[in-house]
Amino acid sequence: MIERTTFEISRTSEYFSLTELQAMTGQPMEHFASVIVKEVLDNSLDACESAPVRPEIQLAVCRGEDKLSITIEDNGPGIPAETVQRILAFQTRTSDKLAYRAPTRGAQGNALKTVLGIPFALGSNEPVIIEGRGIKHQIRAWIDPAGELHIDHREEPALSRVGTKVQVHLPVDQDSDEKLYQDFDPQRWAQAFSLFNPHAFVKIYIFENSSKLANNDNRNLENRDFYNAYQPTIEFPGQWRK
Repeated sequence: MIERTTFEISRTSEYFSLTELQAMTGQPMEHFASVIVKEVLDNSLDACESAPVRPEIQLAVCRGEDKLSITIEDNGPGIPAETVQRILAFQTRTSDKLAYRAPTRGAQGNALKTVLGIPFALGSNEPVIIEGRGIKHQIRAWIDPAGELHIDHREEPALSRVGTKVQVHLPVDQDSDEKLYQDFDPQRWAQAFSLFNPHAFVKIYIFENSSKLANNDNRNLENRDFYNAYQPTIEFPGQWRK
């Protein structure tokens, strides 16, 4: 007779496992760059609409030799420090929309949690950067071989800015993962968000050299390799309906 032992495993690890993240997001890991863009853009639009201010979204993408960097900024009220702290509680869901029945985005309550877990699951050691309300949060979260969660959360003053900025770095292994993000098309995402959110002003910057992005002030991205802007076509909040 075989006696089975019951094991109890924390669900925290789901946010740091490729298999679990693919199940949670409904996307294969080849699409994780798109998942990050979609989730953060959703949050940016929601924050601006709740303010309410006309959304102005800036998407900057840099394809470097060893990493893919994604930076998204908005002109909303800025993410509060206490919200960032709640996001780091991986045992719970964090959302201001969970209890509402309405056309909405981000109702699962795990968007930024998956954004924090995806870089580690793909092998990155670089922090996810979240800026808002004068504070720059540098966050590294990972699971050790024993399954224990570790969080390195550092705060420092940020440049005076309106809204929220999120920056994520995904690793690129030229030997084995060269095709990992080959289907990632940031310009298409900018076009799609502009099309389905005609009240938003969407700007897209693409860099092919990481030094160009690093040496640019966020308010004056002159060394980009590609730039486009999609102007709003309806008034906000006048003609806009969710």
